[in-house]
Order: sequence, then C-alpha cells, then structure tokens
Amino acid sequence: MVNAEILNCEQKQTVCEAKCKASSLVSEQDSNTCKAQCLGERTACELEQSKESAGKLAEQAKDASQSFMDKLKAFWEGLTSKM
Repeated sequence: MVNAEILNCEQKQTVCEAKCKASSLVSEQDSNTCKAQCLGERTACELEQSKESAGKLAEQAKDASQSFMDKLKAFWEGLTSKM
C-alpha cells in the first residue's frame, strides 16, 4: 500500500480512481459516484494545502513587518537621541 502522506493531492486522486476501477462488479453509476468522491477528496486536500500555505505566508509577513518595525524604531531612537 502507498503511504498517502507522501502523495500530493493529484496523486491521491489517481490512487482513489484506480481503486474505483479495481473494484470488481461495479456498475458504471457506482464507478462515477466513486470517481466523484475522489474528486471531492482532492478538492478538500487542495483547500487544506492552500490554507496551510496561506498560514505560512501570513506568519512570514508578520515576521517581516515586525522586523521592519524594529528597525524603524531603532532608527527613530538613534535619530532623536542625537537631538
């Protein structure tokens, strides 16, 4: 069995659809239902990955803005201490 944690969303969908095809005695309607479920799982997977990426980007932006503010504060303190 393939470890699902190392697969990307598209690969997980491919594995899911292969399982649909491999199921013996499946009608066309059952196969289509199974494939639709696979597509739904892929969509959920991609949404979760997007959410994680957005969270990481937001954290990076927060860190960058804090660094900028720290530098600006140090500049201002250096400027005003000489007056």
